[in-house]
Amino acid sequence: MRFADPYFLALIALVPLLLLAKARFIREESPGTFSNLGLLAAYRPSWRVRFRWLPTAVRAFALALLVVALARPQAGQANSELPGEGIDVALIMDVSSSMGTGFGTESRLAVTQKVVTDFISGRKNDRLGLVVFRDDSLVLSPLTLDYDALKGLVGTVDKVSLRDGTAIGTGLADGLNLLRESRARSRAAILLTDGQNNAGAIDPLQAARIAEALGMRVYTIGLIETGSRRSGSVNVDEKALQEMANVTGGRYFAAENEKTLAGIYESIDELEKSRIGRPQFGAYDELAVYFLAGALILLAAEVGLRAGVWRQAT
Repeated sequence: MRFADPYFLALIALVPLLLLAKARFIREESPGTFSNLGLLAAYRPSWRVRFRWLPTAVRAFALALLVVALARPQAGQANSELPGEGIDVALIMDVSSSMGTGFGTESRLAVTQKVVTDFISGRKNDRLGLVVFRDDSLVLSPLTLDYDALKGLVGTVDKVSLRDGTAIGTGLADGLNLLRESRARSRAAILLTDGQNNAGAIDPLQAARIAEALGMRVYTIGLIETGSRRSGSVNVDEKALQEMANVTGGRYFAAENEKTLAGIYESIDELEKSRIGRPQFGAYDELAVYFLAGALILLAAEVGLRAGVWRQAT
């Protein structure tokens, strides 16, 4: 439990002072006088007299509860899982045979593995999941904070047993399924491919519209062969990838080398963190109403006691 306005708790110190002032300056009337104090020797006070302090104690507790209510006590929800500025991201990678072709001095897949591994290493509070696809898709990891295990899986994506093909829509759909139960304030899918959709039962744009309906952003990355734009034979469907991203409020990026690809993942990270705006510390339930209700019940009880049992005793 926490207090939204804890400085009000200082008022609790005034409660005993008010009661002391009442006892000091407001004298209660005596029921009578005695000319001879010896008459009191055999007098045994009744239980009403012995407990005449009870209404005052009830009032003190009521005042204390009112002060606590002013301080706005709050309780955090147990199902709030967002730590700090964490976001949930589904990493979706094309591992088709064309990814084994050259991308500078290394293959596209080797460069992608290296860049994605570096991206994972830079995470702190972000939960990441991993999906790969060829003619079908395969979830290699659910959302996790175990970055070492995730990097190990990235290093083995070339060993998945799937028939060759490029099922972009199916891969995206499985990535969205990882994010579906997430309560994170920011949920995004990063899909990387070097080809055009030619397999799977789910159309890529249809999958993107599902992401839009779920409030998730899709960032698409196309690995472009150097010089392919000049020759007019680009190996990826850039128009489709751009439309998929635009539908969800994401963005399409084209990468022609390792440096560009690394910069793209850094840009996506900055875009997602900027959407959060400020750290999220979880959701809180206001408890002041319960303390206020308790105070009112006690005040009503005090009135009843003074009007009833202790009417003559006080």
